Amino acid sequence: MSPVGRLAKETFLLADTCLTQGWYAARVAKRAPTPAAEWRFFVGAEVGQIARASMGNGPVLPTAPLARAQTATAQAIASATAVAYEPTFATKHFVARADAIRRNGDGWDLIEIKSGKLPADGDQKKVRADYIDDIAYTTFVARQSGLEVSRTLLVLVRDDYRRGRPVSELLGKIDVSARAFPRAAEFAANAPQMAAALAREQPPNPDLIPACRKCEFYEEFCIGTRIGTYDPIFLLPNLRGKRFENVRPYERITALPDDADLTDIQRRIAAAFRQGPLVEPGIAQLDEIEWPAYYLDFESVDPAIPWFEGDEPYEAIPFQFSLHLCEAPGRITSHRAYLAPVDGDWRRDLAITLIGSLGTAGSILMYTAYEVRMIRYLAKALPDLSASLNAFTTRLFDIEPIFHHGYYHPGFRGRTSIKETLPTLVAELDYKKLAVQNGGDASALFALTHAGQYPAADWEQHRADLLEYCALDTLAMVRLHAELVKIRATLS
Repeated sequence: MSPVGRLAKETFLLADTCLTQGWYAARVAKRAPTPAAEWRFFVGAEVGQIARASMGNGPVLPTAPLARAQTATAQAIASATAVAYEPTFATKHFVARADAIRRNGDGWDLIEIKSGKLPADGDQKKVRADYIDDIAYTTFVARQSGLEVSRTLLVLVRDDYRRGRPVSELLGKIDVSARAFPRAAEFAANAPQMAAALAREQPPNPDLIPACRKCEFYEEFCIGTRIGTYDPIFLLPNLRGKRFENVRPYERITALPDDADLTDIQRRIAAAFRQGPLVEPGIAQLDEIEWPAYYLDFESVDPAIPWFEGDEPYEAIPFQFSLHLCEAPGRITSHRAYLAPVDGDWRRDLAITLIGSLGTAGSILMYTAYEVRMIRYLAKALPDLSASLNAFTTRLFDIEPIFHHGYYHPGFRGRTSIKETLPTLVAELDYKKLAVQNGGDASALFALTHAGQYPAADWEQHRADLLEYCALDTLAMVRLHAELVKIRATLS
């Protein structure tokens, strides 16, 4: 593991959630960014460029090496500069870089530019907590470095912006000082203890907390090496607060007493871990499906800066669909796929292809209600096709609720996403064998190619990978449905 130097924001904030997580984050080499991460970086850079244009001219300061970055920041602060970008601040143990600082009387506004949405009513209480923590950390380090921070401002994307208006209207700012300053004070108070704990040769003793569920170090380095991965209590959905604290001493779901303080769904999932799969009356909803059945899945892209006239920021635009047609459970009649070109406006072509593929009768199966949103977007964007498109919404049937109310299996690990249910019920179908393994990366591949960030020469391979991924989404629904029908028969 790598040695620990000054702690950066990401490590500090992870450690603020869990010291053990921060200890490993400071030492374990970071993985290569996924396409989804690359797309987030690109969007952040796009928004940052627009924000700088609106804030005015100012030096863009060097960010490395650290000594040079600190010197350039100090010189900008000492000069007549009104605004400076990418200033760096450091103490003995911590380092931070702000997006911008702007002179405000005898002090400075500390500014962070984020690609998230600005609350429409300007209520800072509605700003995401991670954005507050982000700017609070930078405030804490900047103040300890000697900067007089007068205000903390977030620059965010306006929800009421529409494509066709000047791009200068895309962003707005909000003063979050009332939340960020107290949080910065908390960070300052906890910093010495945190720095000492993360500098030790051995990791801090870990506690089982809800954040363990998403911690990348849990299984390989941390509590997972002792508790295991089969049934830690955090696999119970929505287990938090007092309820989590009440059951935490048991650590494992199978160790929970029968009278444990759980919701009905948590209790059913716990029973599945202890007793094996549970079949419940909710599975009978499958009887409502009308044949032939169409299994539909969309992939979409949601750019911060809208691509099409009238669209709003982060409007999800379908660019791909896969459609399997079955005459009976598991009996595939045909498969049809559509993948848009990476330039131009493909929406009408996609919609017409979809209308020609879905027929006039039979259930349209989806996994989650996302397909409703995609169809409604197309109907709004293409008013002359809206009647045909909206008619499909009355035929839609969502498979996922069956796994909420009709069938529980410990292999689902307390979740109902297709990535969890498929390996348990249809082991031979495996997303992990694909080049594209999730919707975030699928969206990013298309978006980054559209934006010219990936070479055009690579598109044919990316195209093949996207078609394979989306086809598996609908084939997975076909196979899961067939398995559920077999399970449904056990209730008869």
